[in-house]
Amino acid sequence: MSKTTQKKDKTIDKALQEVFAGCDPKTREVIGNAFDAVIKRAAEVGAEVGAKAVVDAVENERRKYRSERYRKQYANTRLLLQHYRSLNSHYANAVWQDDEDDPDEFLDIMELMSGRGYTDVMFVDSIRKSSEKTRIIMRHVNKMLDEYRKMCENSKHPDDMRHWRVIKALYLSPNMISADDVAEMVHINKRTVYKDVDAAVDDLTLLFFGVEAIEKLGE
Repeated sequence: MSKTTQKKDKTIDKALQEVFAGCDPKTREVIGNAFDAVIKRAAEVGAEVGAKAVVDAVENERRKYRSERYRKQYANTRLLLQHYRSLNSHYANAVWQDDEDDPDEFLDIMELMSGRGYTDVMFVDSIRKSSEKTRIIMRHVNKMLDEYRKMCENSKHPDDMRHWRVIKALYLSPNMISADDVAEMVHINKRTVYKDVDAAVDDLTLLFFGVEAIEKLGE
């Protein structure tokens, strides 16, 4: 037992002596039993609070990890859009061995896309350097872009269709178009163009990365 603990015990004993001073044996027993119950409950509460603190700390770390992971996914969605023309051209003009994707390899690549530790240049270069990786990523990206187009076309909100038109003009059409030209084409100001891009990237992050990105919305 440490000196600090011994000192606390002596302080408690002294306090009890003062409480019990002048009490008859029966009163001392009642007070003693009540005190023991209080000490026991305090220990239980302390354990509960301690356990809750641990759970909260773990959950905070998980939330922080999910948040960082989502930010990386969001950033990589932007990168895929910004480099879509060159990556899709590489995909369209390459000669492939087969048309089937290995599910395990697909998951590995999605993990790469979600991971940390890559600069923007490293991320894009790592895709370009592997024809197989480019094929898997671009098949997925093109499929999800088509799903996003359908979602926007079927949406009851006219802004959604405009979001699609904006990213299609900026990133997906064969010819590069400036934000100013897109603003004029869609009849909005340049600031709204960038807001539309942000909204589209949010939706596309969910489509590109699936459940993990959706979980972010529940936080």
